[in-house]
This record gives sequence, C-alpha cells and structure tokens, in this order.
Amino acid sequence: MQELPKYDDEMATATAEATAAGEKLRYVGVVDVKNGRGSVELRRYKVDHPFAQLSGSDNIISFETKRYKEGGTLVIRGPGAGAEVTAGGVFGDLLRVCQYLGAPS
Repeated sequence: MQELPKYDDEMATATAEATAAGEKLRYVGVVDVKNGRGSVELRRYKVDHPFAQLSGSDNIISFETKRYKEGGTLVIRGPGAGAEVTAGGVFGDLLRVCQYLGAPS
C-alpha cells in the first residue's frame, strides 16, 4: 500500500486522457477460453458502454459466445453484495485457509 502513491500521476494522466476522449477507465477481468488464460486489465470504455455506467458496488458481466458476438454480447448487470458482506466473505475465507494450514482455533 505504501507504494501506491508513486502511481498517482500515471493514473491521473490516464483518467484525464480517457475523460477528454469521452471515456471512462474500468478494471475488468478477461477470460480467454480458447487460450486458457485469464487476466485483469485497465481498459477505456466510451461513456455509453455498459461497463462505463457502473457505479458503487454494481457488478457486470459480458458474454461473447458463438451466439452472442461483438456488438451483440449478452450483458448481465446488478447490485453487488456491498462492502460489509464482501468483507465478511473474505474474512470467512481467510479463517478457512488458516484452519486448513493447521492454525489453532
């Protein structure tokens, strides 16, 4: 966390460039089924794109398949669990990992 401030200028520049182009920055998870790869990327989206319209703890997923191709992808969007529920879930996961590793209970 202490290293994050050194990226502030880079992120501010990227945000300003996206805004000037009528776009928004979003972190997205990308799954490439054909090549068996997954990644998290920072991408730019036009403001009318569903990903650019997210706010708060909203979640969104877009499917591109043989039936749903470029421009006609299947998009599912809805509210996320929120910070408290997510934090509780992560904490529970950590406790299970500790138990698995043999930590005393």
